Amino acid sequence: MNTEISKKKGLSSAFTQRQANIMANLQNRMDVAAANHDDHLLELLTHERIQLESHGPDISPPSHRPPNVMQFWQRIAKGIASRRQLSLERRITSRGEEWWHVADPCSGKTFNAESWSVAMHWIERNRLGH
Repeated sequence: MNTEISKKKGLSSAFTQRQANIMANLQNRMDVAAANHDDHLLELLTHERIQLESHGPDISPPSHRPPNVMQFWQRIAKGIASRRQLSLERRITSRGEEWWHVADPCSGKTFNAESWSVAMHWIERNRLGH
């Protein structure tokens, strides 16, 4: 029975280390995306991080604090993840034009913007997502 307990502890420790490695790797990828100003990749990686963090307490974020840009994207991704909250979605038309669709299910307001900054301005002006 003693060996079984030590096996479980070893597996738990290995799992914890694996999760820490995954989160550290993800943070590195997010840092590179932020440095390259790749907002789309940054949004995808932030969503991935939220999914990983939602799987339980065994997965914890890296010990260092992310830059302000990362914190901003984390707030946006959390809002997108919840259907009851404000959503901001990047859309590409068949002609390759980029649009940003904003939807606030609480107020019923929607908006299509030709750029991310216009979408953010509209969100702030309408005081949505608070």
